[in-house]
Amino acid sequence: MIRSILIAFAAFVALSGAASASQKSTRAHLKQTLPQYGFSEVDVDSLSSAQVAQINHILHSSKPASDIRGGIGAVLGNRIWSLFK
Repeated sequence: MIRSILIAFAAFVALSGAASASQKSTRAHLKQTLPQYGFSEVDVDSLSSAQVAQINHILHSSKPASDIRGGIGAVLGNRIWSLFK
């Protein structure tokens, strides 16, 4: 019983490490890509993992640039408008 719990825990730790590495590379990609859509002032490191995933999904959609820009703005919500005050 304890062995199976340890195996499950080891698998969880291994998978969470891979997810963390993926999250870091996605954040690096966003830091490079967001300025192309007019969001150069966004602190990518302060975004939640859900926001990072949503923005990444929007960026890799086949939508026109204006729709991508609008989608990113919707994910960022009030955060983006505070930059213009």
